[in-house]
Amino acid sequence: MLSSKDLIARNSDVPVKDIRKLIAKVKNLSYEKVAFDADSVFLNTEEQEQFQQLLARYRNDEPISKILNSRGFWKYDFFVNEDVLDPRPETELIIETVLTLFNTSEKLNFLDIGTGSGCILLSLLGEFENSAGTGIDISEKAIAVARKNQQKLNIKNANFENVSWNNFASSKQFDVIVSNPPYIRTSEIASLDKNVRKYDPLLALDGGETGLRPYQEISALATHWLKPNGYIIFEVGYNQAQAVSEILESNGYTSIQIAKDLAEIDRIVYARMNI
Repeated sequence: MLSSKDLIARNSDVPVKDIRKLIAKVKNLSYEKVAFDADSVFLNTEEQEQFQQLLARYRNDEPISKILNSRGFWKYDFFVNEDVLDPRPETELIIETVLTLFNTSEKLNFLDIGTGSGCILLSLLGEFENSAGTGIDISEKAIAVARKNQQKLNIKNANFENVSWNNFASSKQFDVIVSNPPYIRTSEIASLDKNVRKYDPLLALDGGETGLRPYQEISALATHWLKPNGYIIFEVGYNQAQAVSEILESNGYTSIQIAKDLAEIDRIVYARMNI
């Protein structure tokens, strides 16, 4: 038997918090139990082997969120795996933006384009309990993850569809369309950090030659899906806010606004559809 303290000492090159997370995964314990009651946490031979397997993945630059199948976003812990983009803290700005535009008591209809893990839509519906929403994604595996998260969080007013935005057809219109689409230029994919390049799906990263193709396509399509005075809200990549604003303007959107993230980078572009 080895104690959690022994494993921490033997792997001093790895942050203690991450070692504890891996131990908690193997032992099916809470992080707090491993952190604050370490003297009582021991791993048998089989558990030590499992720990070493997880540690090998960690040393191969796999994000710990993918190893643990868990990533915190907004107020929740979402299931994640290699089939979905890891939710990023800056994406929470989409939720914050919607909260500045609407009262949570309102009855809204949301559309989340490229929903991935479902983190944006499910977080919104957790705030807007009288509302409903649809999440679409071209990846069948991503939709399976989103539905798993819906079940985990017990949020019933969401519907997830395995369809590309170019093939999506809706008989209803939406008050709010949100999207964190692929926006990395194809030529830049190879230079991304290894933990992103290897472990986030290419479909969720590659935005084409300029990184703007998804914004061009979605902006045009959304004119048919948005209610009059409805909002479209995009997350954008570094130095893309002005170009995305121009795309929206060329498609007839008005009241175009840009919001910065905590690093003072233009991260959110949103606008209204006035008809």
